[in-house]
Amino acid sequence: WEIQDLTRLRAVEAEVQQLSHQLTRANRELEDLHTRIERNAGEREELLTVVSHELRTPITVIAGFNKLLLAEKVGSLTKEQRHFLSESAKSCRRLSAFIGNLIEAAREVAGERPLELVETSLGATIEGVVEFLKPLLDERRQTLDLNLDPAAARARFDPMRVEQVLTNLIGNALKHGRAGGVIRVSSHAIEAEEAAPRRFVEVVVSDDGPGIAAQYRERIFEPYVRAGDGSQAGGLGLGLAICRRIVEAHGGTILLTGAPSGGSRFSFTLPAAGSLTDGEHAQ
Repeated sequence: WEIQDLTRLRAVEAEVQQLSHQLTRANRELEDLHTRIERNAGEREELLTVVSHELRTPITVIAGFNKLLLAEKVGSLTKEQRHFLSESAKSCRRLSAFIGNLIEAAREVAGERPLELVETSLGATIEGVVEFLKPLLDERRQTLDLNLDPAAARARFDPMRVEQVLTNLIGNALKHGRAGGVIRVSSHAIEAEEAAPRRFVEVVVSDDGPGIAAQYRERIFEPYVRAGDGSQAGGLGLGLAICRRIVEAHGGTILLTGAPSGGSRFSFTLPAAGSLTDGEHAQ
């Protein structure tokens, strides 16, 4: 006779069976969660589409009528009427930017819109944004000092997304810089370090406004954080958070320091032209 104690074996079998049931249940829950995520993503995209159309369309119409009235195409304006219409136009621009940032933040959180990297002219991109913002510069009687380094003429980046970063940073300099003051925009090449596999170029945007206290200079890039006294309100504090995501997606960094003029100095880096990581190919 051979006697075996099967108590432990049966206990292990029962434990394995229980774990198998738990794994099956977890897989079903994971499938349900994946289905809900896909459904929520579809609903979110539909909501973003509705918001974009239903809010931006009337804003565009209002802004168009404002522009028509300010051009005095339908009659002359008094000084007071022109002031009211100008303030209305500014509010339209702020609201449009607010909606754009809100939609962009939602898409960034979802990991949408991958970068479309190309090697192209960084100088032309910067000059295009400056030209786009020229009416606002003229309105505030601000001068923009542009200093572009020929050594940083080209870089590897997504033009549309970098235009977004530049528009945000220069727009902030317009808003917070002194009326009649100077905004400085420059670019230069960064010398590659021996251990670094990539070369970078840097873009700097400086203003002569009140600046941002040192304790806020890192937090200012977090979503829903705005520094200041509230007198320049007009947004959720999403713009700089979006800028950081875009720059870091390129493999660069974005920083805020104090400007020599006493204002703010934003700088961000992008991969230089011809600087590819393993597995990348020029487009």
